[in-house]
Amino acid sequence: MRHLMAAGLIATLAACSSSTSTDVTSNPQTSQTVSQQELGKAFAMKIGESIALNGLRITFRSVDADSRCPIDAVCVWAGDGQVALKIEQSGKSTVASLHTTLEPKKTEWSGYTISLVSLLPSRKAATPVKSEDYRAEIVVTR
Repeated sequence: MRHLMAAGLIATLAACSSSTSTDVTSNPQTSQTVSQQELGKAFAMKIGESIALNGLRITFRSVDADSRCPIDAVCVWAGDGQVALKIEQSGKSTVASLHTTLEPKKTEWSGYTISLVSLLPSRKAATPVKSEDYRAEIVVTR
């Protein structure tokens, strides 16, 4: 019985610790769509998409890690999703790494706060998330 419980725990931990790195620079099929968004309202971005907001340009570059607990598994902890956002304004740029559960969940840039609200879709234990299916929900405030 102990061996069965140990095997179940190991399988669950393995499902929760899956990691991925999906970068727009390594995916030539990703388009560079630019849309205008509103300050203070959450919006979803797919990998490779850029938004413009009050002279700020934000590009969802990649999902650098995704160890979020699958919705069809029981995990010891919730896990974490990590995304990379390129932020540009007035000829200056930076890349911010934001997390779903760990810190930092937000970054400051030129008087703006850029926050990662969520990473979608939720993971499933037996099905990896395709890069084109990822959506980062972002909100920008002042």
